[in-house]
Amino acid sequence: MKAKFKNGEYIAPVVPIGYKINPAEKNRLVVDEETKWIVEKIFALAAHGYGANKICRTLAAEKVPIPAWWASQKNGYKTNIFEGQPEGKKYLWNIVTVSKILQNEIYLGNTVHYQIQKLSYKSKKNIKRPKEDWMRIENTHEPLVDRETWDLVQGHINSRKRSRKDDEPQIFAGLLKCGECGWSLSAANTKNKSRYYRCTQYSAHGKEACSLHFITYNLLYAFVLGRLQYWLMAVKENEDAILERLLQSSKKQRKSENARDEKELKKAQKRRQELNNLFAKMYEDRVKGLLDEENYSMLSVKYRTEQQQLDEIIKTVSARLEDAKAETDDAKQWVDLIQKYSAIDELTALF
Repeated sequence: MKAKFKNGEYIAPVVPIGYKINPAEKNRLVVDEETKWIVEKIFALAAHGYGANKICRTLAAEKVPIPAWWASQKNGYKTNIFEGQPEGKKYLWNIVTVSKILQNEIYLGNTVHYQIQKLSYKSKKNIKRPKEDWMRIENTHEPLVDRETWDLVQGHINSRKRSRKDDEPQIFAGLLKCGECGWSLSAANTKNKSRYYRCTQYSAHGKEACSLHFITYNLLYAFVLGRLQYWLMAVKENEDAILERLLQSSKKQRKSENARDEKELKKAQKRRQELNNLFAKMYEDRVKGLLDEENYSMLSVKYRTEQQQLDEIIKTVSARLEDAKAETDDAKQWVDLIQKYSAIDELTALF
């Protein structure tokens, strides 16, 4: 588990709920006695046939805090999201969170690598790799779930992943977000079998979490198709104008962000060099007897910690600047992609 830094401030590594890092052995996961019961409860409910939505409602009703709240208390992770918020916010379980817990092999005692990869070296976007490309290392730490319970839960999950009876493709699956709270939208059917999409947060927690709103499949389909047809026509009429429009829409904001990032990068690089010089001077003072071993060790730990923070800042800010440079390429790729179509008459699923 890699430690992170933000604006020079250390952020403790975030580990899956139910575990913690053993301070005596770097990166070693050990069971967290304070939170393991939450994972065990989730798997117990799933083993008895509860779906993710019902598990969310159960945990919220029993006032079980969400993983983000535990992380904020233990590691100082994103404490700002709970500051000044109603008490109930820490009990708002997310269907996606529960689903990920139920399918995370870390609770079986395994470590799985290479599940995601960068879209390209110019982009921060990640894509999920095929399961056959994953690298699984078994028995790397103590499990919280036995194999029998794991297999039973996975069987329940797979039984729910059935195709629609009308065999219609789920072309918007995983792509829709609520405009009010940012949570995912899930598909549902009315009594007359008409499909619509609703907020999963409202579905799980009611009006205290979000408002009642939805969009029908037919309306969404027509809107998306119409917008794609509009952009296809616009690109064909004047490619250069569209490309300029895409770039200009965020040019002012991007320029300001780049200036801020470049200033932060130069400041971090300058301080990094100062620390290198300080280390050299400390070593000379130690050799000459001007600095005793105790003070040398204390200062070394302090400066090494700051060096690690600066290295992370330099890496993060440099990546942001590279992403900004890649925006022109991304816009051009989008134009090139849409030009491949002579016409768009229908929407189809990606997979």
